[in-house]
Amino acid sequence: MNIQSSVLLIDDERRSGGWLGRFLRMAGYVCHQVESGLEGLSLLEKEKIQVVMSDVDLPDMDFTDFVKTVKVKKNYVEVILLTDHGSIYEAIRAIKSGAFDYLIKGRDNDALLSVLARANENACTHYESFHHLEKL
Repeated sequence: MNIQSSVLLIDDERRSGGWLGRFLRMAGYVCHQVESGLEGLSLLEKEKIQVVMSDVDLPDMDFTDFVKTVKVKKNYVEVILLTDHGSIYEAIRAIKSGAFDYLIKGRDNDALLSVLARANENACTHYESFHHLEKL
């Protein structure tokens, strides 16, 4: 598939969202940035995005509701949830809601890129399968 790798970053904290957006662009991703779940869902309808990276602390909705809504709207899109302070309980909720992964911000940027690459590959594979079935 020849889709340029595109990431939607949702973070209402300018400082962390700013550095992560720059980091993703330097790694070769097209990075769209918004500050809320509803803005993210709106942009997801307009842009070809494979992976959403979202803070778990969304200002306008619960992160599990956000992940479930993404999966209903665009089931091939993978969601990686980010947090400043992780908990096992929150991680389990994230994965059960359909998130691809749950990471602590700023811990290991190489690991973040590895997870992002795997999520992007999954999204592209699911996108191809989904569109192949549509053509049948």
